Amino acid sequence: MEHGETRYTFDGQENFAVLDYGRGIWPHEAAWNWGFASQRIGNKRVGLNFGGKWTDGTGMTENAVFIDRKLYKISEDVLFTYDTTNYMKPWTLKTKFSSDVNLTFTPFFERIARTNMKLVHSAVHQMFGYFHGTIDVEGYGQLTISHMLGSVEEHKAKW
Repeated sequence: MEHGETRYTFDGQENFAVLDYGRGIWPHEAAWNWGFASQRIGNKRVGLNFGGKWTDGTGMTENAVFIDRKLYKISEDVLFTYDTTNYMKPWTLKTKFSSDVNLTFTPFFERIARTNMKLVHSAVHQMFGYFHGTIDVEGYGQLTISHMLGSVEEHKAKW
């Protein structure tokens, strides 16, 4: 990739990315949680993507684990539990009916973004920190997460 006079190279074994992809027609007012991370765990390349609130109870989720380029879908809702009076306290992410996802997220930095343009309102609390815990991945087994750098957020919007 080039930017101006500078050329950047990426190594597929060592560089990771996350894509935030929205689809469909969104309601006038929405709230959601999102959590993600990607890094190497041992000799495995692992990516996490979890969403909540906006798809809860619909039978559709964006919850998945990627292990060495293979997607493992988590069809169950993931519940985000956190203190809205202090977003810097640890968050938990757990599957609604099983123990398949059992993660704690410990933040070290909070990014706050607010927009209020009368018709458009947005409030985001995006936390950066570390995931710890386990994920039981169907077709793979138990994945242990001990210090995985990532992010979680609460976003409330009207447009």
